[in-house]
Amino acid sequence: MNWLIIGSTATYHWFPDARKPSDIDLLSKAKISGNVSTECVVDSHWHDAAQLVIDKSTDKVFADPDLLFTLKVSHANWDIKWDKTMFDIHFLKQKGAKLDMEVWTALTRVWKTVHAKHKCNLKLPMAEFFNDAVKREYDHEHLHELVAFHDRPIHELMRPDPSIVWCDADTFYSFPHEMQIETCMEEIMATAIERFRLHEGSTRLEIRKAMSASYKKVCTTMTTGWFARTCILNQHEILNERKDKWMKKMESALRNLSHSPRLIP
Repeated sequence: MNWLIIGSTATYHWFPDARKPSDIDLLSKAKISGNVSTECVVDSHWHDAAQLVIDKSTDKVFADPDLLFTLKVSHANWDIKWDKTMFDIHFLKQKGAKLDMEVWTALTRVWKTVHAKHKCNLKLPMAEFFNDAVKREYDHEHLHELVAFHDRPIHELMRPDPSIVWCDADTFYSFPHEMQIETCMEEIMATAIERFRLHEGSTRLEIRKAMSASYKKVCTTMTTGWFARTCILNQHEILNERKDKWMKKMESALRNLSHSPRLIP
């Protein structure tokens, strides 16, 4: 058979405590789309990575949990039904699903063509990289210093050339897991202050909302590849399990922010 059931129907097959499906998503070359049956709606999909997904599934009718998880993680770099996608990622991760890097790479290549993706040139000098449309009140690197969990921002350890933004993935993956999470949190915190104009008087609720919105920006528009993937895979750890840790650091950073030099009045 050269077809495979994916999506919520496949998830519900493996995990009856998953949300009940409202349609059937099918990997198939057969052109089926949104039929009007009151009993079942079937949508077929086909793309350059479809055959790889079919071939790698351990079950030949329903995509296995690892592939369902990988499909969701690959989608999460785009703001398309994002909240539902992130909910499903957390659900499948709790069930023990693992990422298939070969399939993730192939799928991401497809989505870049289908959905398009802004490409950041990380080889630019710092001043040129930050000379964009974002109206900044404070120097971005200064914000990183304020939210740093250690003596200096962790990303500085990952930049072979301090004059450019590009960070080395191998160095990042050599860090202990907690340090990797801290690296993600530092970027999200600096972005939250910068994009949502947090200040010393910001309430905890305002900080939490800014962190959640900043996390989404980092995952969907500000980063790609390995860094975005790491943030996506560790959503619950970053936003929930480490909330007290980043909240304490954010409150300290915002107190110090009032004494920081401004870029704009």
